[in-house]
Amino acid sequence: MGGHGVRHGRLLRPQIREVSHPMASSLTVAQHRSNLQHLRSETETTIANLQAAYDELDPEETPSDVGAGEDEGGSEGDLTRFERDRIRARIGEEQAFLTVIDAAVDRAKERGWKNCTRCGEPIGDPASRRCPRPSCA
Repeated sequence: MGGHGVRHGRLLRPQIREVSHPMASSLTVAQHRSNLQHLRSETETTIANLQAAYDELDPEETPSDVGAGEDEGGSEGDLTRFERDRIRARIGEEQAFLTVIDAAVDRAKERGWKNCTRCGEPIGDPASRRCPRPSCA
């Protein structure tokens, strides 16, 4: 379910993560923590895959375009650097998502873990959400 991979030197687009959850009223804290642990594990795997793709695109190993005309656009090295920058940004996003997951795990230790942090009302069906954020917005 990781949804990430490398094919022919290109990073595949991530798939939206969806974790099957019972309705909020029947979701136990143990189930919620288990779901969060699964999501954390999946995110760590995604980071490892992204890091491997990043390392695979070593700009020092990219052949130079000696003799290429200036009207041909950038060199393959430029594309490699661009792709590495894009992957590095994705790694940062995934690491930020780990922080959100960890905050949700901490919040699951509190009594009001099923309630919105903004309005205090029950959040509702967590299956309709795609991340572990603690608010209904």
